[in-house]
Formats: sequence, structure tokens, C-alpha cells
Amino acid sequence: MKKTVLFLAILAAFVGAHAQTTIPNGDFEMWSYGKPVGWTPGILGNLNVSSYANLPIEVNFCTEANDTHSGNKAVQITSGELTIPYVGFSFVIPGFLQVGEAEGFNIPMQDFLSIIQMFQDTTNVPVIDSSSLAVFASLLKVLSPGIPCPSTPRYVTLWAKYQPQENDTMAVIAMTKRNGELVDFAHKQFFNLDPNNYEKIAVEFENPNAPSDSIMIIIFSSTALNSTSVLYVDDVQLEYGVDVPVVEIQHDKIYPNPASDVLFLQLDNDQPCKWTLRDLTGRTLKSGTMTGKTSIDVKQYPSGVYMLTLNIGGQESTRKVVIR
Repeated sequence: MKKTVLFLAILAAFVGAHAQTTIPNGDFEMWSYGKPVGWTPGILGNLNVSSYANLPIEVNFCTEANDTHSGNKAVQITSGELTIPYVGFSFVIPGFLQVGEAEGFNIPMQDFLSIIQMFQDTTNVPVIDSSSLAVFASLLKVLSPGIPCPSTPRYVTLWAKYQPQENDTMAVIAMTKRNGELVDFAHKQFFNLDPNNYEKIAVEFENPNAPSDSIMIIIFSSTALNSTSVLYVDDVQLEYGVDVPVVEIQHDKIYPNPASDVLFLQLDNDQPCKWTLRDLTGRTLKSGTMTGKTSIDVKQYPSGVYMLTLNIGGQESTRKVVIR
């Protein structure tokens, strides 16, 4: 988990009226040489061994998919194996897709190996000091500069179908910039999406309509190393209106809490809700879909603390419930 947070943090660090802005090829209908036009589906660059030799590395995390939300094509994102030529070292990293064209990178081999070593550390989170910041800065060109965006949207939305490995999650990171400076940042992880059908999900900015000149969007198929999770994505858009509701589920809608036999869930709207009951290890105990009101039989579970996650329109809310 520590490695997951670090991995996302490093990438992200470089990284009224209804209105929608279509992202160029946000429907993934256009492909060239096995890659979606206008997107960078991985990493491409050179490891600088010396002033005379560079080792090229490339990982393409994406493939064209005919299983779509709309149109004829979508994109499938999976983890990929990054191999350093002639060294024989390789490891599997989460797949990611970023909007815009990345220029590639050229960094010293030692810097790259230092970052790999930090990912391999299973006992400690590395300290980000002045020396390591220089290493991170050398990865700046791995990510694209994004695409033009004159003002910060309220949401980045996309249609996704997710087939996770065990308790893996997908993630979306977005940031708007102006003159190279960060304007706003949005990030969210999703884990209980329908594995067989597309669902609309969204990440929300805190300062919609704030002036900007560009936006970066990075979509991750996984937040874990060595994952086999598969993510399908289609129809990525920027939304400036209010058509993507943010639904807050209050504690008094889940009762009784603590519960001994039956837990009731009641919503004050008629939107479909997916619910998942998990223990503190993340193991799914029960799940279902409901509207209005439902009951969950909990008498077979030992006394303790559990987590009930609700997903309405792609927005999640997780509440602590107690069984006694």
C-alpha cells in the first residue's frame, strides 16, 4: 500500500448552464500504430548509460478494444512489464494512459535504478529530500504536458468497465495548470465498478471555472505492482455543468448502527445504488444493487467494525458500521 501511494504521488507530481467539452479523440475511435491518437499510452524514452550510449525503453499499456460504451472502439488498459535492455532487470508496473503527446525522456541509468529500488522497498517509505527531488524531476518528461483547457472544469468524466485482481483499484488523476503552475487537482480511486458493463464515473475539481491554460489527465488500470487487472475506458469528457451529481449518504440513512441482526439502508432519492459490505481487511462479504430502501442480513458476522461502501452515479461514500 505504501508503494502504491508513492507510485501515484510521483506520477501525479509531474503530472450554471450545462456544458461539455469533448477531448480530442476522447471516444478512442482513431488509432495509429496500435496507439490511440492524441494520447500517450505508457512510457517511451532512453536510459543514459554514459555520454555515448543510451538504452531505449518502451512500454505500451493499451490495446484497441471493440467492447465499447459507444461507437466502434474503446481502449483497454492493463499493467505492463518494464524491461531494461542488456541489464536483464524487469518488473510489472500499473498501466496508465495520459491525454496529450509525451515527448519521451532521457535520464541517467542510476536515477532510474534508484526509483526502482524505492518501489521494491516493502518495509519503509523513502524520504523525499533534496537529493531525491532531483531524481523525481528527471522523470518530468515521462508525462505529457496535457492539452489546452481555458478554464478548470467541474468534472472529468469517463465510461469505464473494470475487472480488478482481488482488491485492486483503478484511479483517475487530473490537474489544470496556468503558465506551468498548478491551478487545481482532482484524484479518485474506484474499485466496485461493474466488471461486465460500462458505468459513468467522475473526478471533481474544487475550483471549477478557475482560469487555466491546460489540463493533464492520467487514467490508471491499477494501483498495485504486479497486477493483472483490466480496465476498459471510453468517452472521456470535461463537464462544466451539474449533470454529474455528487451524492452524500448521511449516517442516519444507515440504521441501526450498531446492528445485531439486520442493517437497513434508506436513500432519499430514486437513483440506483450499488452497495458493498467489507471487513477491515477489504474482503467483500456481501454486495447488491438497490433503490429507495433495502435490508442487509448481518447476523452471521462476528461482532466488530465493518465498512459499507455506496456507489451512486460513480460517486462513492464509505461508512463505518458496527455489528454486535
